[in-house]
Amino acid sequence: MSLAEEHTQTGGDSRLSQSAAHVKRNRRAYLLIAPAALFLVAVVGYPILETFRLSLYRSPADSTIETFVGLQHYVDILNSDIFYRLLWQTGRWVAVGVAGKTLLGLLIAVHLKGDIRGRKFFRTAFLIPWGIPYAISAVVFRWIEHPQFGYLNAILLKLGVIEQGIGILGNPDIAWLGVVVADIWIGTPFMAIIFLAGLQSIPQDLYEAAAIDGAERWHQFRYITLPQLKSVILMATLLSTIWTFVSFDTIWTMTGGGPISTTATLVIHIYQVGLQNGHLGLGAAYSVIGFLLLLLFAIVYLRVYTRGGEEL
Repeated sequence: MSLAEEHTQTGGDSRLSQSAAHVKRNRRAYLLIAPAALFLVAVVGYPILETFRLSLYRSPADSTIETFVGLQHYVDILNSDIFYRLLWQTGRWVAVGVAGKTLLGLLIAVHLKGDIRGRKFFRTAFLIPWGIPYAISAVVFRWIEHPQFGYLNAILLKLGVIEQGIGILGNPDIAWLGVVVADIWIGTPFMAIIFLAGLQSIPQDLYEAAAIDGAERWHQFRYITLPQLKSVILMATLLSTIWTFVSFDTIWTMTGGGPISTTATLVIHIYQVGLQNGHLGLGAAYSVIGFLLLLLFAIVYLRVYTRGGEEL
């Protein structure tokens, strides 16, 4: 055995011994967290593994017979124009929705942090949209955007912006905007509360020192507020991206993915393929791709943030 092999084996044995000693020293802690770990494996790990397995089979919903097809579903998806159209529509939906919720949430949080009259009332009132079930909010917005009886068209007609009612949700070019506005309204309160909590943790001394040095409010926001909120903004936008990506209720209630599938996202298509059309294997393959896209996004996002050695 060469010297290098001996060194490698010795190093591996040493790490193994250290790991075993670590487990032995902390065996009580591992025993205490074991039930929670097993629960997570059962409710999270198993469905993920089962989805991966199902994506390799042709599995009609009306039959118990599964036929192994390997990676054929993935090949069909990657060669399909529908997949790339869904990627564009999903990316558009997530980018506009998360950007809108982040900007509005930050704006509301900054104003709620200030000494305004009725601050407690407004802090409570801004939580209401988030507490309403998504499907109910979607029904309300569908009514607001109704071409004949909706408030939106009535206001635009009154202001002379349009000459006749517009069927926003029936127009393939702008239907997605009608839906994303509802999603922004629903998700903004969460972002506002998270940002408000972050703002309250910033020491007031920093603002007082900046004011003494003559810094204007915009400069205080740019050089104190934003850097101090960086980790909060990261986690809030990451969570919002994941939730917006997998959002189903709002789109399905308002448009059902139409007209002519222009508001359909990857999640809507998974439901249509897997549950409505009964192609469970193909639907599972779409789900796996969506899962990998989200995982890749989260890894890249966190790596970019921690590139300078910062910690969450």
